[in-house]
Parts: sequence; C-alpha cells; structure tokens
Amino acid sequence: MIIYFTRHGLTKYNKERRIQGLLDSPLTLEGKVKAKELGTRLIDEGIEVIYSSDQKRAMDSAKIINEALELDIIADRRLREVSMLSHEGMTWAESVATDPEREDLIMSRPDLFNEGGIYPYRDAREDAEAFIEALVKKDYKKVLVVTHGSKLRVITTVLEGLDLKDTNKVELIKGLSLKIYDYGGGAFKLLHDDKDYDNFV
Repeated sequence: MIIYFTRHGLTKYNKERRIQGLLDSPLTLEGKVKAKELGTRLIDEGIEVIYSSDQKRAMDSAKIINEALELDIIADRRLREVSMLSHEGMTWAESVATDPEREDLIMSRPDLFNEGGIYPYRDAREDAEAFIEALVKKDYKKVLVVTHGSKLRVITTVLEGLDLKDTNKVELIKGLSLKIYDYGGGAFKLLHDDKDYDNFV
C-alpha cells in the first residue's frame, strides 16, 4: 500500500500566526488554489480513496483536491489536529508571552505536556496508531490522507518508529505538500518528501 499524506491548505489562522488545534478557520484563497493544484498533480497517481480529518479545514481541502480525482472521501476523527487546549486561538507570540515554559515543554518533551491531566500528544499518538493499524488492513493500493501539521508529525513518529518525545523534531510540512510512504512486510518506507517545510505554522 502506498499512502500519500498531506496537510490541509493555508487558513486564516495560519496566516495570522494563530494556534488552531481543534478550532477551525476558513481556507484562504492561496489554500484553495494549492488544493486545486494538488488535485491536478495527483490525477494520474491511481489513488483509490481519500481519508480526511473531520475538521472543516481538512475536509474543505480534501473536497477541493477531489474535484480532480472524484473519489470517496472518508472522514475520520482520528486524523484531527493535536489539541493545544487553553491556548487555541492565541497567536504564537501571545502563547509564548503567556507561558514560555509551556512552549518550551511542547517543543522539547511533547509527551509530558498536559493541562488538567489531559495529554494531547499522547492522545494524538493513540489515534494515529489506531488509524494506521486499521488502514493497512484495507485492500487499497494507493490512498490519500489529508490531516494537519502537528498530527502529521505524530503520524510520522508511528511510521518511522520514533519516540513520542521526538515528535517536534520531525519537520513540519507546509500545507498541501506531500510525504509518501510505502507499506509492505509490516514496515513503512519513505518514498518521497516534497521537503517544503514550514518552521512556524
């Protein structure tokens, strides 16, 4: 099975440098245009189905991509973004100014980050593992997965056998860039990475 992973298109909050997490904001014109371009790019790839986070920005991206592909889109909550809890909606600058130690912990030891006993990265890892385990049991040969920036970092730790604490050492891809993995013999191999990285949003 070959799995094409992408991040949703650029949103209003991304542009404003705001933390989205489980909040949503609309795709920008740029985000919509790039989604359409990705659909065109994937026309001849032989993709059979699209899985998408059920959050609106991901589903909207998937629907625009799918204008070219005309496939079934399966919404899956396990692909939702990592929650940033009480700081969602803040700009990154506001978040750091409010609690710099919190931001340091998220970047250095996301596995330990929690509020009130809720550990978002641990929850995200459990969802990622469950999603991948279920996906590879399907009969598809090629699948597109539309998810989120931080969630794709978590998914990458699952695919590459990394520890959760190293999640934020994984490069953050820009919206609608691709990372492509091949699954076979119980292991994942990275086939392609656009290497279009975003060190901020």
